[in-house]
Amino acid sequence: MPNSFPEELNHANKLMREGKFQESLKIIDGLEKGSTLAPRDRLSLLILKGKIYTITQRYGESVKVGKESYHLSKSLGRVNETLTSLLFKANCLFLRRYDKALDYLLEAEELLNSLTDASPSYLSRQRANILFRKAWAHFFKANINDALESALESLPLQEKLGRKAETAYTLQLLGDIYYYKGEHDSALDYAMRSNELFKETNNKVGLATSLRLLGLVNFGRGDLDQALEYCKESLSSKSASPQTKLDCLSTIGASYYTRGELDKALKYYKKGFTLAEKVKSYYNPGWFHIALGFVNMMKREFDLAIDYLKAGLSIADKLNYAVSISWSMVYLIMIHIEKDSLEEAQQYLNQLENYGFEKENSIITNAYLFSKALLLKKRGGSRNRTKAERLLKQVAKNDPQPFLTAFSLIYLCEFYLEELQLFDDLDVLNEIEPIIARLFKKSEEKRMYGYLAEAKLLQAKVALIQMDFEKTQRLLTQAQRIAELYGINLTAQKISNEHDKLLEQMKEWERLKEKDAPIAERLKLASIDGVLELLQGKRTIDLPDLIEEDPILLLIMSRDGISYFNYSFKEKWESSWLFSSFMAAFDTFSSELFSESIDRIKIGENIILINPIESFLVCYVIKGQSYLGLKKLNRFSTAIRDNTEIWETLKRAVKSGEELELDKPHSLGTIVNEIFSHSN
Repeated sequence: MPNSFPEELNHANKLMREGKFQESLKIIDGLEKGSTLAPRDRLSLLILKGKIYTITQRYGESVKVGKESYHLSKSLGRVNETLTSLLFKANCLFLRRYDKALDYLLEAEELLNSLTDASPSYLSRQRANILFRKAWAHFFKANINDALESALESLPLQEKLGRKAETAYTLQLLGDIYYYKGEHDSALDYAMRSNELFKETNNKVGLATSLRLLGLVNFGRGDLDQALEYCKESLSSKSASPQTKLDCLSTIGASYYTRGELDKALKYYKKGFTLAEKVKSYYNPGWFHIALGFVNMMKREFDLAIDYLKAGLSIADKLNYAVSISWSMVYLIMIHIEKDSLEEAQQYLNQLENYGFEKENSIITNAYLFSKALLLKKRGGSRNRTKAERLLKQVAKNDPQPFLTAFSLIYLCEFYLEELQLFDDLDVLNEIEPIIARLFKKSEEKRMYGYLAEAKLLQAKVALIQMDFEKTQRLLTQAQRIAELYGINLTAQKISNEHDKLLEQMKEWERLKEKDAPIAERLKLASIDGVLELLQGKRTIDLPDLIEEDPILLLIMSRDGISYFNYSFKEKWESSWLFSSFMAAFDTFSSELFSESIDRIKIGENIILINPIESFLVCYVIKGQSYLGLKKLNRFSTAIRDNTEIWETLKRAVKSGEELELDKPHSLGTIVNEIFSHSN
């Protein structure tokens, strides 16, 4: 052993505490290669390496070190180091060996309880370490109550000992647990507390993981922009471990998929796929393969989708991961049904059935029942359709997984719409409406925001088939607001276009209503198949080019129809006929307009976009597409409400009867020009 060993070991320890992990490992490597070490010195280096590998989430290496240090410490009779080595070995829980990890932790617990001369602080520290790992192992095994109990028991021990890094990691674990439980407010609270503590201690590795969690929680809350911001910030950190990066890439891909931006989703899923292959990750086996398969299926790149799904299935099968097995099979069967390759679909169905019997897993069993229903429905015939209906209802009732439940409900809707067309019987809608309502409720409960907006769009289409045009408009308005609330912009644009299309076709709809048209005609004009195909993942959102609206008039009026601001974007434009027509519509729709039930009406060739603010109605008259115009109107409405000068002037105008002008107050003109600049 070199004479400088204690000094260099202390320096390596100091570098580790400062977060300079590579520099510390370099010193350790030099000491290991420099000369023959005494067993106890070799053990000291192993323990230090194990700590660094654990902190930097290099769990495979920490487990390997733990096995070596365990045997060495046992031979030397070093109980404390043996206990630490067991904790390193228990990191195998992050490699999906949960039961083995719990065995190591039980041994560590028994060893800790046998100590008679250890200090109270040492006992508390090691008990907290054991509880922390037990919580993770139970969490990964989906024993959520046990995970929560262990984490909550570990937290006060860490806090009392003043271990800020360990406290922050425990807070983060609690955030993950509460996210899994669907309690997103609690998850966000723990995530924020963890993030602040990592910032305080300048723990860059921990900060990257806390940003990962904040991204995930905001995704669950439906704030997709915030989710993307946090995850991209985490990815940009040089201290982010491969596991943290994989988590972030998954959340980013899911966020873009939810927004309907499939090419961006593919980009990040491919990055995750490449990284997982590179680091031999055990991350959610086959997940990136399945995600890439599903998105390519939506893009109708079937051959590419099949390749990814088969590879994902192979990985999941080796590791016995039921969720990945079931979804790989479901998507493969769906693709082959879509390709009319029914023999191949049947082969996968038989394979899925065998999985279910062999593994006795409810997730796989329900995936089998769902897939069997799709194949029976595709084969046709009254007996097959009856069996398919029964199976879809069974899967939806069993509620095995949120997305499988949603898929079952969506295909039941399609089933009954086909019945509606076949038998021309509006009573069939009595079966459809509660199914859509349940789909909406389930999507709301499980934060499936894309389904949430599209379920509301489907409700609007059903109301349209029933010739209830006012209800249709209310539902379309609600659907668009849901999509915009969660940043699902392509869906919001799709719904807005559907609303504009309805207004353009209103005369045709009125004609169908007058003659009590058969269901087939109504279904054709309503284009309901497109909504179902979106929900089923059979197509992507196909939108026309986004075109700026042609602006005509901007106005602010009272509930009584009194105008307080009237600005024309057209010179020498006569608005009297529009006002008289609008006031007639205003009398008819006033309650809906002020309750935010309807956001547009059509008069002649013009569309009037509407946004109520307290006792006022802000209107923007346009020609063309409504989507961008409605965004501008909403921005304008918010701007005048937040501007004290404008808002106070507007309230005074109610008493005085005077109208506001573009330069009175001056800030009003500034806002109009900023928001509607293309109009001038």
